[in-house]
Amino acid sequence: MKKFFEPDTVALIGASDKITRPGYHLFSNINAGFGDAFFPVNLKLGKIENKACYPTVLDVPSPIDLAVVFIPARSVPAALEQCAEKGIRRVIIESGGFAEAGPEGRILQDRCLDIARAAKMRLWGPNCMGLINVTQKKVLSFMRSHWRDNFIAGSVSLVVQSGMLSAGFLAYLLTDTPFGLSKIASIGNKIDVDESEVLEYLLSDPDTRVIALYLESLERGRRFFELSRSTDKHLIILKAGRTELGAKAAWSHTASLAQDDQILDAAFRHAGITRVYGFRELFEVARALGAARAKGSGGKRVAVLTFSGGAAVLASDTLADQGMELAQIGEAATNKLKSVFPTWMTPTNPVDLYPAIERSGHVQAMQQALEAVIEDPNVDAVYAHTIARLYSAGPDYRRIAEKARVYGKPLVVWSMGDAAGVAETRRNLEALGIPVVEEINRGVRVLAALTTGKVARIYGRPGSAGS
Repeated sequence: MKKFFEPDTVALIGASDKITRPGYHLFSNINAGFGDAFFPVNLKLGKIENKACYPTVLDVPSPIDLAVVFIPARSVPAALEQCAEKGIRRVIIESGGFAEAGPEGRILQDRCLDIARAAKMRLWGPNCMGLINVTQKKVLSFMRSHWRDNFIAGSVSLVVQSGMLSAGFLAYLLTDTPFGLSKIASIGNKIDVDESEVLEYLLSDPDTRVIALYLESLERGRRFFELSRSTDKHLIILKAGRTELGAKAAWSHTASLAQDDQILDAAFRHAGITRVYGFRELFEVARALGAARAKGSGGKRVAVLTFSGGAAVLASDTLADQGMELAQIGEAATNKLKSVFPTWMTPTNPVDLYPAIERSGHVQAMQQALEAVIEDPNVDAVYAHTIARLYSAGPDYRRIAEKARVYGKPLVVWSMGDAAGVAETRRNLEALGIPVVEEINRGVRVLAALTTGKVARIYGRPGSAGS
């Protein structure tokens, strides 16, 4: 897998000089990342933007680590035979029109696999968007070139069993709530390379701490779950095809047969994988886990700091769903909390901060409350609720983040209110290692993952209180 993600030389079979075509976007992206180590191939073109273009890969005057193929499906087998003759052992087929298109496409796909096996060649795809190594700024994908400048290197890697859906994922991630990414892999029909091989590479990748997956099927379930259980890295999965209708749609889309969902539920639970049920949820949980710097040691006692009784109830319900509990705040922490509360009120958990804010002001109340529960040995994790831009100043979150790290207390913030203020809160706090979520139940899911190290059960099943 390493030479798929980190090739030294790349050929593109199907390079285009038409700026509106995906073949041109592939050319532009690969050229930007590889320069003189990139060799475009097109039988009809001698040059693209003053870069030499070769009739076939056999004409390329250099060994090739990886070939990217983006030509009509019917022409792919012949291109693979040329790759085999050239000695190319890794090929990404981004073209569509294979098994997902029907029986004739299945025959083409099988032919490609036969050629590859005879040549000891590994195939990625087809019907995919390829892959992106964000940390090395290598884009082997037909995504629009101008998105490339928006990538932020980080610790979250994505594995997506789709082509255009991957592009949609990226458009959303890079324009709405950008966060640090490491690797992005679109694996399509999984003719050869599957999610388990990609997962094994990512588990050994020092730049990846969180792995988010969108899958329609699992090719080698036993291997996938063995790998999942073997790591402390966080895995989040959005599994499509969990109903009969969804399974039929998955087959028509990527020619993948969905598995029995109840069996998968049990396997996800046993492997400690966080299961989610929507795209936005997948990204939010992955982003939050990637941002977090404080990680717990297995305890499930949570302190909730809130402005609202209703929010306290919702958070408590979700804590119960996740097998967590409200911490019994100790005497020292209670006394510290009392110093900012009215004399007539003894604070309990969940801690309703509004009376303390009325008496002591927002900054002092929040600072004192956060420090009190983080320092409390009866508390394993902290869930703080905020309303963006309701107050002109806030606590010293840098100090709070450091305390959470030193005490080993995961801290998650749920922010609501002014939309621009929520985005600002997220940027500021996540830069300090404090995850920020926009939906109250997702914050508890993130806390569960951070507190136990690996999620111990399934979260947010449709129809449950945590969904």
